[in-house]
Amino acid sequence: MNLIIDADLTNPPTEISVFRDVTLYSKIFLNYTILLECDDRHRDIYYYWLKSKGAFDYVDDFINFGDEYGVTIRHEYGTICVEYLSSSKLNEIISLLKQKILYL
Repeated sequence: MNLIIDADLTNPPTEISVFRDVTLYSKIFLNYTILLECDDRHRDIYYYWLKSKGAFDYVDDFINFGDEYGVTIRHEYGTICVEYLSSSKLNEIISLLKQKILYL
């Protein structure tokens, strides 16, 4: 199953460690394929940003918007909608990801 994350959610004020925790947990414990949604022209920027912060370890690939189906984390119109990823929201996001696995 795919976990599709809007690449804009890696930008500040998102805590990059929380992004890494969400992708780690989703990949290792929930067996999601982690995909980042963004335009072709921004992929290099996001790749180097995440790689320099040590947060690209569990990301499988980049995709264009709407190319794949699965559980989504976005600003709006997603399965899970958040403005940014923060430590105060981490437990709630993990809990929602677990529920999506149980019901899909």
